[in-house]
Amino acid sequence: MRTCVGCRHRDEQAALLRVVAEAVGPDESPRGVVLVPDQRRQRPGRGAYVHPEPGCVQRALQRNAFGRALRTTQAPDGGRLRAWLAQQA
Repeated sequence: MRTCVGCRHRDEQAALLRVVAEAVGPDESPRGVVLVPDQRRQRPGRGAYVHPEPGCVQRALQRNAFGRALRTTQAPDGGRLRAWLAQQA
């Protein structure tokens, strides 16, 4: 069981999408942080779970829930995550 960072409801792990943060920059310094969907749940690092629905993702981005769950110092960019959701629809 995991908790969605968007709606904060508990659900089976298989029903949720794991999201990780990747640093953006030539020297891998945390100049920017991008949210990346991790469908296979194999990427290294801390993960946050969200229902793969635009409403849950939007709520999590508005509340900076991804930043807190992933323990980033900056607000992460959700562009890649939103593009993935649009592609799935």
